[in-house]
Amino acid sequence: MQTISCTLRLNALPRFVKPCPRCGHPYFENSGCFRINANGKLLDIRLVCRCENCKTIWNLTVCKRKDRKLLDPQAYREYLENDENRVLLHVFDPAFLANNRATLDLDHLDFCICGESPREREAAQVTFSSAYLLPLPAGDVAARILGVSRSRVRRMHEAGTLAFSGDLRQTKTAFGFRFILAEGWQRTEQ
Repeated sequence: MQTISCTLRLNALPRFVKPCPRCGHPYFENSGCFRINANGKLLDIRLVCRCENCKTIWNLTVCKRKDRKLLDPQAYREYLENDENRVLLHVFDPAFLANNRATLDLDHLDFCICGESPREREAAQVTFSSAYLLPLPAGDVAARILGVSRSRVRRMHEAGTLAFSGDLRQTKTAFGFRFILAEGWQRTEQ
């Protein structure tokens, strides 16, 4: 049995679904930049987003009135340097999204899967991992790993050639998941 490990790599920062109050455009792009305001020893940190059409700014609150001494020095440096990993940790954090009433545009999330693809007709255990808490359906990611459609993954699951504990549509990718391909599996139906 093959053992395959795959990871996700984002090609671009995810954008947000929010109608612009100025022009009505439905999407805000993620600038990847933090805005830090200091009031004495207290910091306000926000993630800056812009309307894709008119460039109206929308600031998403990371923290308000936080004592600088209570902030991890490494995290503070990452905020100052606009570290992309720090941006992504917040963007995929459900609490951050809920506090800002923000919704990610998952339909147009630009990502690729790194790792080898399982060989057809050979049994395989496929492990997917992510550094971020991804809200994508596991079936969508499994389809991308195998290079097939989501409906093909669903039919493989129903036929027993793809073993996955849970519902492929409802189970979120989160930090990772695993599935097993039975010997004789195929990308196309015969």
